[in-house]
Amino acid sequence: MGILFQIVRRNLMYDILVSGGYALAVVLGLVAVYYLCRPVRPVASRCPATQGISMSESLKIGGMTAEELEESLDREKIHVSSYSRSMFKNKKQFIQPVNEREKERRGETETLALVRLQVRDLGFTSPPTTKELFARARERGLELCPPETGPYLRLKDKDQPSGWYFIGMEPVADSVGHPRVFFLARLESELWLGSYWASPDILWHLDYQFVFRVRKSDS
Repeated sequence: MGILFQIVRRNLMYDILVSGGYALAVVLGLVAVYYLCRPVRPVASRCPATQGISMSESLKIGGMTAEELEESLDREKIHVSSYSRSMFKNKKQFIQPVNEREKERRGETETLALVRLQVRDLGFTSPPTTKELFARARERGLELCPPETGPYLRLKDKDQPSGWYFIGMEPVADSVGHPRVFFLARLESELWLGSYWASPDILWHLDYQFVFRVRKSDS
């Protein structure tokens, strides 16, 4: 039975990564969230503006345009889902803001102070909507990450254990206009940059993990 579950879990995860699989995502969230979204191990470093922070780290971004960032993922053999590819092609919400920030940095890198936590760590006792989740994060001294955070973090986090975590960011529309956020996943030996539907009213499981940026004045 354990082997059968592993096969089913892998197939479900693969479908979600490749196609977005909304119906399958619901099934996976209800049946296997415990196995795919393990609680992260607490560490000593915590953000003073929040409670329940599970992990904090710094991330250097910069040095690449939006187009070069996608090319870098391909060179590193990172699997990028089709919906994530379409987010990379969004001129207004991804290409232009990423490239404008790159010009402002003038070839320098920028260091982001990030925290990774579970939805429940923000004080929720029932699944919040995207709007509620992001509002609570801001109340706790956090900010949404720049849209390029996911790709840069994917290039850095090569030792990610099995499972996934989401990027707290302003959603970027895919090729059919659906708002999505990036997530980073490891499926056996494969590293993925996927994306998940993030409309304002979609609900997020309490065990899901999100990465947010620490507000500059608090970092």
